[in-house]
Amino acid sequence: MIKLYKYRPLNELLFKELYYQELYFASYSELNDPLDLSARIDFTPADIQQIENLLGLLFKTTIVIDENPLTGLEQLNNKNLIEFNKNEKLRNNYKSLLFDRLTQLAKKHSFISIDELESILQSTSDCIPCRFSIIDLKIELNRLSQMFFENSYMNCFSECKNDFLMWSHYASKHSGICLEFTLDKHELFPFKKTGLRIANNQEYLQTISNWNISETIFWKKIHKVKYQDNQPHINFFEFAPVIDNEYDCDLIGLTKSWTHNFARELESVFSTKTLPWAYEKEWRAIIINFKDKKEPEERISYYPIECLTGIYFGIRTPEDVKKRVFKIFDRHHSQNIKYYTCIPTSGRELTFSNWEYFHE
Repeated sequence: MIKLYKYRPLNELLFKELYYQELYFASYSELNDPLDLSARIDFTPADIQQIENLLGLLFKTTIVIDENPLTGLEQLNNKNLIEFNKNEKLRNNYKSLLFDRLTQLAKKHSFISIDELESILQSTSDCIPCRFSIIDLKIELNRLSQMFFENSYMNCFSECKNDFLMWSHYASKHSGICLEFTLDKHELFPFKKTGLRIANNQEYLQTISNWNISETIFWKKIHKVKYQDNQPHINFFEFAPVIDNEYDCDLIGLTKSWTHNFARELESVFSTKTLPWAYEKEWRAIIINFKDKKEPEERISYYPIECLTGIYFGIRTPEDVKKRVFKIFDRHHSQNIKYYTCIPTSGRELTFSNWEYFHE
């Protein structure tokens, strides 16, 4: 059993979230760390055969097939590109050259960036009869990066409820609240899903009618964030099967078993941050989305009332806000939720005392 905490700012959206027990999964642009969900792509190969994946993507992004008519230079480069692709000896020689350059660079650097790859491709361009379009390669890699990273979402929690800076950054400078969730299953967070109400005109037209709507509780893995010196990354060559089959992937439902390891790798990347953020002691629920971007309303999940065990009010939380929050949950007649108010101290850590609602 563990306790996790979620800081919430004071605004009108807060009361809607509390009333419907909502958890909003944030996108890349909504996170406060600009490096979050923006893991870099590393081009360090493990063996020479992996270079085939790079050559395949270079061929795909260079050959011009959608312009009519093609210019003379485009026609010539297409012809040379196809000949290079068919010339097994020349292709193998160039593959060996790229592998040697990349592995030599990997001995000096723990990470090979797209810019370093570009430099190698430019310096070896005289060894082949065609010219690869590095600009189009970068455009394609950026598109793939958005599919990998920017279309995935997360919900953030903390092990800490009493850090002064956390209250300042995430709870409207101590005017907001902090929710306490008690998890009975280790590293699993409970979510609830409400079934659809089936249209029934007979029942609808009655003055009073009962509607049966099912609720499903499911437990989703939640990840404890790891903190390290460098920004996390994925390896281009390791992810080549996903890149080559991007329209045949199901990293959301994981209905295809070959995608499972890739989804887990992305979850690992998204649960890694740099050391300056270690004070947050963060945990993350992560949605890997390898399809189209989800709208904000599609990224709302719900938690069962049973897992909410405490609500903490900040130093500056107005008294009328405390009462409003209490009334929202009092309608459930839940004795499980305890209320606390913050007491300032001379140090960074805060203390709390019990808060009770008094009927006027």
